[in-house]
Amino acid sequence: MSKFRGLTFSALLVLAGVGGPTRAGEKVLVPGDPPLTQGMVDDYCRYVAWRWPQAFARAGGPQRLEQLAVNDWKNGDKARQHDFLADLKWWRENSPKLAAGDAPRGPDPRQPARDLEAIQLLRLQQLNDARQLQIRALSNLQASHHETMMLIIDNMRPSGRYEHNPATGRYDR
Repeated sequence: MSKFRGLTFSALLVLAGVGGPTRAGEKVLVPGDPPLTQGMVDDYCRYVAWRWPQAFARAGGPQRLEQLAVNDWKNGDKARQHDFLADLKWWRENSPKLAAGDAPRGPDPRQPARDLEAIQLLRLQQLNDARQLQIRALSNLQASHHETMMLIIDNMRPSGRYEHNPATGRYDR
């Protein structure tokens, strides 16, 4: 029974985040190396709201972002955890400078995200251009069809000259 109590106590310490790299009294959302804490998510939400305010609101706000981070930690997605931690570190280091009006120095850690955004916009532009070409081709086909139909109608029309006969009130040849 004492082994069970010791194991239970150790498990509770890990779940509570005692002795980990978290701040004192911070709620641990997902244990791990490092554990995901509520403070980390809150700071990251502030970063995303500062970086992409319109997209942040459309994506579902802090609740949705928290769920995405929790999923990354639970799934063990190391690449996304690394990106999250890098952005969080940059934000924690530079947000006081931003509030004071000082711009951060050195290379911009958000540049890969900007590059990815530019690539996505370029791809959307290419898809739009391809769609416009399709629409133009369909329009040209429709115009050609119309011209052919008008030619057929002209060829079906009776030929010759018709004159109005006032005595009969009809058109005669």
